[in-house]
Amino acid sequence: MFTMLNASAQSPIAVSEKIADYIIDHTTFQYRLQFYQPSHLLTELQYLDFGRSFGNIKNTLAFAVTDIHSSKDTTVQLEFSTTSAVMIQLNKQMVYKNIQPTQLKFERNERNIVLDKKTMVNLHKGNNQLLIKSVSNNEKDWKFLLSCGDTSLKIGLYDFIQIDNQVTKYTNFLVTGGFCITNTEDAFKVEFPNENNSDLTSVYNYNDFQYVWTIPKLELTPANPNAMAYWGAYNNFNYHAAGLAWAIAELGKMTDVKAYKNYARNYCNFIINNRPFITNQVKNFWQTNCLDFMMVNTPLLDFTSATAMPFLFQLSEDSTFNERSAYSTFYEEIKQYIFHQQVRLPEGNFTRKTPEIYTTWVDDMFMGLPFVIHSTELTSDAAEKKSIQDDAASQVIAFTNILLDKKDSLFHHAKMSAHPEIQFPYWLRANGWGLWAITEVLKGLPKNHVYYPAILKIYKANVEALLKHQDKNGLWHNIINIPSSRVETSGSAIITLAIARGINEGWLDKDRYRPIAINAWNAVSKKIEPDGEVEDIIVGSMTNQDYHYYENQPLVKNDSHGMFCVMMCGLEMSKLLTN
Repeated sequence: MFTMLNASAQSPIAVSEKIADYIIDHTTFQYRLQFYQPSHLLTELQYLDFGRSFGNIKNTLAFAVTDIHSSKDTTVQLEFSTTSAVMIQLNKQMVYKNIQPTQLKFERNERNIVLDKKTMVNLHKGNNQLLIKSVSNNEKDWKFLLSCGDTSLKIGLYDFIQIDNQVTKYTNFLVTGGFCITNTEDAFKVEFPNENNSDLTSVYNYNDFQYVWTIPKLELTPANPNAMAYWGAYNNFNYHAAGLAWAIAELGKMTDVKAYKNYARNYCNFIINNRPFITNQVKNFWQTNCLDFMMVNTPLLDFTSATAMPFLFQLSEDSTFNERSAYSTFYEEIKQYIFHQQVRLPEGNFTRKTPEIYTTWVDDMFMGLPFVIHSTELTSDAAEKKSIQDDAASQVIAFTNILLDKKDSLFHHAKMSAHPEIQFPYWLRANGWGLWAITEVLKGLPKNHVYYPAILKIYKANVEALLKHQDKNGLWHNIINIPSSRVETSGSAIITLAIARGINEGWLDKDRYRPIAINAWNAVSKKIEPDGEVEDIIVGSMTNQDYHYYENQPLVKNDSHGMFCVMMCGLEMSKLLTN
């Protein structure tokens, strides 16, 4: 006898539609422009464009001043890069000087930008005044970049009592100068009157050129007035907003409802149409923390393959739509990165350089492998298709060899190559990402593939292990093997999806697992409010060896990390109940 949906549970497809309707009603595909506000954390890139303020005129001298605030006496390494001759003073002591022409040099990493020039400086507790003297060496570019790896340091106009707090929201620097000189070396030897006068209303004169302290030219930046604190907005460029577009596209395919099909297309068009603008803000104005900046050359699967899924879906489903050429270009860029540039371990699986070099995250099974296996849908070349299938399959084996505990058959959140003895917790949603990715690969592999039996065995073992830890209410705990931890919606929905898919695809025995899937769905559906809002979704999380980190992360409503998981679960459950 089959377990039935409980009386309060709506049909899974109706639940997915309700969530999709909520998303559509709360999404506007348009940026609102506001003044750019730089971060006051010195770990974030600080940017000065003297040329925007004074013009790119060769042999022009300009100054910039700010404070570095330290909570203690300390020695740190400042990183910087510049296009021009520069002298840096800290607390009126010179710490760096270079009079030769140069270029900006930097390396974009997964979560930061490393600058080419470095100098050690001593900071005292409190505010430390930083003065930058710069002479333009060309008529094209006059920029200065600054950062520091010390997370405790702040930068801003802290000791400038004449500056209103409203001003300090929009700039960390004051600038002055803009007059021509004849010799850079002599200019760096001379102490100009503005360097020692704290009165910001003073007017200075150099060869009949008057100058005063002011702020750099303000720039506009994109913003979203509907953004939420933890996860942003549903139109953002990230894997969970893209996941929503993918889920709603799948819903549109299943229901043939035009509004759902249009949403997915509108999301993709919004990203395509705004890439030039975001690229300009990041590359020309160095807004490296602006909204959606991660769409510009970020070497992370979260912002490449995972965000490409709704584009890949559209390309697979429709051969004639107007934007197909733009979608194809975007897809091919991502494909080139994934197969030829993304960092991997010698075993062939995707890995990361954060939190330390060659840390393998179970998240990246989902961030990368669905894209890999679904890429077979966009090639007619038999050899390429087999190569892609082999890559996806071998990565599942490699990931599980690293992350799947041999005894418990559960996924650790991560594993650091340099410290294999460190055991990361069994975080629920991360385990879900791994299991979901395995189901995508199994669906895309021919059953006679050499790795198919091994991957199916891994899938079944993980499902069985998870069932041992299912709460009596039908959900799973945020830390899978700790019953006292909170139950959580997104991870529970993914596991329910994976079990339902196993039944639908014939991997699991229907008589045994169908009641389990229905019981889990009944529990998930209780977390969905009448208007389509979803409760108890854990916010996005990094890796941590201490399970308390995950337990202390907030559970929130309507986080896109969980909304698309619940929607996809509803679609798979609908197939199960229909069958």
